Amino acid sequence: MAKFDIKTDDSIFVFETVMRVRNTEIDVGQYLTIEALAALLVEARARFFFSRGIKDINADYQGLLANDMAINVVSRARAREELLFEVGVSNLGKNGGDLMLKVSRMYDNSLVAKAQISFISYDYRANKAVPMSKAIKDAIDTPSFEF
Repeated sequence: MAKFDIKTDDSIFVFETVMRVRNTEIDVGQYLTIEALAALLVEARARFFFSRGIKDINADYQGLLANDMAINVVSRARAREELLFEVGVSNLGKNGGDLMLKVSRMYDNSLVAKAQISFISYDYRANKAVPMSKAIKDAIDTPSFEF
């Protein structure tokens, strides 16, 4: 199976959230399963959109729909570890873009995983991709900050 590497630049990350690995998310080897990691990444995505005031679906029956996900697991996480999820946006275009996520351990900042979730603006009534509204694009296209 071919392995690919997700390239990220730390300057794109504009949002952080912390989640703890629960006992129900681990396998018999006491490590976080890939399915549970994917669910945590989707939760981080939802928290990012919520922080930007973006609803799952608006009054016009439009919303942002994830249409592709790629995950690189660098090291395994164990039960009860607190994980830091950093989220940024890249390749923002007319209809969508990519969310870049970096997952690391809180206690030593070691890398657990990198992920890319591609999304499109979708009209659920018309059942097709549509251009992103200016309000959504402005909410997502937040420049990164520097100290």
